[in-house]
Amino acid sequence: MAEYLSPGVYVEEVAGPKPIEGVSTSTAGVVGVTERGPLHTPQLVTSNGEFARVFGGTLPAAEFTDAGHTHHHLPHAVEAFFTNGGKRLWVTRVLPEGAAGARRTMMFADPAAATPGDTVLLRAAQQGSASAATPPALYALAPANFAVGDTVRIGQGSRSEYLQVQSIGAAARHVALDSPLRQGHAAGAAIVALAPAADDAAFPAAGQATFATVGDAAAGTAELVLEAGDVATLAGLLPDGSPAANWRLLQVGAAGVADFVFVRRAAAESATATRVWLARALQTDVPAGTAAIFVDTAGGSASTLAVPANVGDVLAYPAVSPLPAAFTTGSNAVIVDLGNDNQEAASIGQLATLPLSPPLQAAAAAGTLGQRVTLAADDRSVVAVQPGNQTVQLDDVGHLAPGMALTFSDGVAFETRFVDAIDTAAAEVTLRSALPWAPVGTVTLAAKALTAAAGPGAVALALDDRQGLEPGDVLVLGTDEVVAVRALPGERGPAPDAGAVLLERPLASAHAAGTPLRRQVVQVDPARQAVIVVLDAPAGAQALLVSNGTGFAAGDVLRLTLPDGSRAHARTGAAFAAAAPREITLAAPLAFSHAAGLPVLERQPLFDIQAIDPGAWGNRLLIGARDEAAGLAASTEVLNANPPPGPGMFSSLQLTSITGVEPGTVLEMHQPDGSAVPGLLKVRRVDRATRLALLDAPGLAAAHMAAVGAAALLGHRVRVQSREFALFVMLRRRPDPTTPSRDDELLDQEVFRNVSMDPRHSRYVERLVGITFTPGSDTDDAGEPVRRADRRSEGGSAYVRVRDLAAPAPSAAREAIRLGPEPLEDRLPSGLVRPARLALSLGDDQVPAMDDAMYVGADSNEPTRRTGLQTLRNLLTVSLVAVPGQTGALLQQAVIDHCELMRYRFAVLDGPAPHADTLVDVQNHRQQFDSSYAALYHPWPLIPDPYPASAAVARQLPVPPSGHVLGIYARSDNERGVHKAPANEVVRGITGLSRYFTKAEQDILNPYPVNINVIRDFRPQNRAIRVWGARCITSDGALKYVNVRRLLIRIEDSIERGTQWVVFEPNGPPLWSALRRAITDFLTTQWRDGALEGTKPEEGFFVKCDETTMTRDDIDNGRLVCVIGVAPVKPAEFVIFRIGLWTADAQR
Repeated sequence: MAEYLSPGVYVEEVAGPKPIEGVSTSTAGVVGVTERGPLHTPQLVTSNGEFARVFGGTLPAAEFTDAGHTHHHLPHAVEAFFTNGGKRLWVTRVLPEGAAGARRTMMFADPAAATPGDTVLLRAAQQGSASAATPPALYALAPANFAVGDTVRIGQGSRSEYLQVQSIGAAARHVALDSPLRQGHAAGAAIVALAPAADDAAFPAAGQATFATVGDAAAGTAELVLEAGDVATLAGLLPDGSPAANWRLLQVGAAGVADFVFVRRAAAESATATRVWLARALQTDVPAGTAAIFVDTAGGSASTLAVPANVGDVLAYPAVSPLPAAFTTGSNAVIVDLGNDNQEAASIGQLATLPLSPPLQAAAAAGTLGQRVTLAADDRSVVAVQPGNQTVQLDDVGHLAPGMALTFSDGVAFETRFVDAIDTAAAEVTLRSALPWAPVGTVTLAAKALTAAAGPGAVALALDDRQGLEPGDVLVLGTDEVVAVRALPGERGPAPDAGAVLLERPLASAHAAGTPLRRQVVQVDPARQAVIVVLDAPAGAQALLVSNGTGFAAGDVLRLTLPDGSRAHARTGAAFAAAAPREITLAAPLAFSHAAGLPVLERQPLFDIQAIDPGAWGNRLLIGARDEAAGLAASTEVLNANPPPGPGMFSSLQLTSITGVEPGTVLEMHQPDGSAVPGLLKVRRVDRATRLALLDAPGLAAAHMAAVGAAALLGHRVRVQSREFALFVMLRRRPDPTTPSRDDELLDQEVFRNVSMDPRHSRYVERLVGITFTPGSDTDDAGEPVRRADRRSEGGSAYVRVRDLAAPAPSAAREAIRLGPEPLEDRLPSGLVRPARLALSLGDDQVPAMDDAMYVGADSNEPTRRTGLQTLRNLLTVSLVAVPGQTGALLQQAVIDHCELMRYRFAVLDGPAPHADTLVDVQNHRQQFDSSYAALYHPWPLIPDPYPASAAVARQLPVPPSGHVLGIYARSDNERGVHKAPANEVVRGITGLSRYFTKAEQDILNPYPVNINVIRDFRPQNRAIRVWGARCITSDGALKYVNVRRLLIRIEDSIERGTQWVVFEPNGPPLWSALRRAITDFLTTQWRDGALEGTKPEEGFFVKCDETTMTRDDIDNGRLVCVIGVAPVKPAEFVIFRIGLWTADAQR
């Protein structure tokens, strides 16, 4: 009691009646398989949209069905719950223990790697190939810097993939061809290498297999006229219609520059000449008199093709390994598919790289023809001199014009004269003034010069003299750059006709004003074999890979005939370098196909990224990365650069602002003109008072100090900018066969800006995104506790977690300079560039391992260790429980046991699924249970299939009724009260039923003790589809109605929660009276709401708590016994109207 020790006024609060509040009965809990979401951790959702955000969307039945067991129902049940009026739903996601999360390793180019591997694919690589178990291997151009165990990137953009090198071949496996294949050849086709020798056996006498061409034949010609050999025998060997086995191989040209073609037909042209028809056209021009020798195709070194050979290929791959010498001898020829209609032959080349100087002017596609040409200044020679030495006959007066300056010589002295007139018929030029002597030898045309500088990429030149120039002319600009004239715009003026010249290709180098240029005479070198460009070379390329680099030296000029017919010229900067390609076998097959010429680059692992939750959904996650254009510290000026003051000390920078600079920041120094200074810097510590950034070793280098000093001399300052990266996490929509064009659409995207790879930095990737964790573990991979709400690690991403792969402290690896993942890009057809999207993989739901035990789960003394259905034991507010779509007897009995154990819960069970859902099937299913804590509903409703096989077929999907019924329970409770039977209620959100039951059939299913609640179709009566039953599956007749059991649950739960204050109160009449008053008030409210029978409260309930309900033993042992009786209202299940005849004068 209160103490009253001194006089005064004391105000005391007196406890009044303690009301009992009715508990909610509309909160449901469900267990099942979802697309994603926390495992074995119930999550509250209050709308279908919130469910989709946390757990994903609907699941395709085809992907979540195994051995007839379906596991895709929960998302449909959740949607049905909210559609039918549900408000609150706890969802527990379950998966088998073997389910795996999607993952990938993000890679980077480690600046600490001394000689990283860098090459390209020499042949296309097919999806599923390149491993030891799935040949062929990759064939890379120059894998010298690769080693076994290296991780390499193959491809570019979103189709890049990173795989480990398992082995590297010891020798080349290719044969280079001097001419591209004109036919396709399957793997396994015969390939023969032989030394060309005259086919004397086919002709009567030795030497008669050698012919000569009659007339010139242009490239692309498929017919030749031959003479000088045994023309009669030749015509007889190849009559019209000769089978491929009889065709004869013809070598056109001398050894080393020959073109090998098969002759399929020959016919006498005259007594001394024969016309032959070739199986393919000639590759190059053939002048008259060229030797043509029929070659003996017998013998040689034979093998088969290891991989298919395609049209246009200049490399073939024999299966034999190592290659016999016959396949690598340059004077030999190779025949593919000998004796078949698509047989063809080519001479063997030397695969080589030609360095270029200046760089390539125009893009040269693979297959481009290249010919070595000689360039000679367009000078002339004196033929004769007319008396007076003023008119001179030249060997050629083409491209000369009046006003041009010519320099003559008598062998000792030189004189320059201007041309006054030209007689093209006599090839004579008349000079403006006579020469002092009769000229002899070479006449030199004056060089032209640039009147304005021209930079790389320029397509127009300003010249002091355009005389004698015409479109198509080849010029040498300066000492090495070869250009071709496309047009001379504007009107041609009088000598010297200064003006602009437009070029066929942009310039590759810069040229100052005054640079000379001269027109050239171009001649193809007949002693050099034409070459084929093997890999695409972009404009600006520093080298070309060609099929035969033999004999090329520095300064040689290569004329390229491009696919559009135009020509470009390139000059070699050094002698050819023989290529040394090798096969690379990977540890796993390729996931994509990759074209020849795509990069193969050595890369190092940076961090692992994995889906936040297990399941195949993670395979739809895409990861992108790019360097931030402007860092957290954007273009800050450097006031002072301080080298280390002593051994073991650190250099520093004093900045105008240290905003965005913190320990772990990577800085890049820029010259005042914006160009970068080589060498990145890492901040170790920041002194904000002095704006001093202390740098990690090695810190400032000579290049940095020189840049700072040079800028200061000019009155400027260098600047520094921080380097961070942006990380993109994207979730694609689920693939839909009806709309495949939308499969790449994004459902959501997360962007993490200004991310760092240094743990000292506030935006360290693990800190920003979140670190990886093991589902079910109490700590994450860094040892920190996981969140209690969803049992995940802390982090900002809703989809992924990351793990830095550098060794943690005390190692300094994490504090080294690492800029972030390799910033790959995709160029869209529209021309836009976006970060590449790299997919996660290996996510697996383990559908075959899904069973009833997974749903039931395991109980544990530790609540966080519970799984499956047992996780609902951790919740106090759940009053309805279901496992939608799962109708196994053991599982449904487990749900009933759970509700009976928890006492205040009610189970909603689904009847058997189609197509085992007949009247007999559902009766047999019902016979396995007996409980007043559960109700069984049948049949399954139908909804439109969200994943139809075809958009033209509107397929219906059966879904379990429990989701709809749970929503109807909640709707009925909220609108009418738990005492109203949840029946005669419209089922929303369905299109029909999987099976229709009639009244006669329900007459069998509804009565006690079967008590199966049927969903009936009343659409013929315009009353929609309704739940038409409200019975529990119990043999206890007193508790056969759902509303009766659930009303008792509500009353019992409410009284238990609302009377906790009674515990340890004095067990006497005052307490008994207060308790009776509280319970009576609560039950009176229920009676007034219509939940209890009677016209007055005494008829609906009674409450007794006095000496009559307790014995002395009860009181002495601390027991308070209160006896309560309630009379719940029962549903009007059978409405009966008894009608009889009645007359107006009848007596009642």
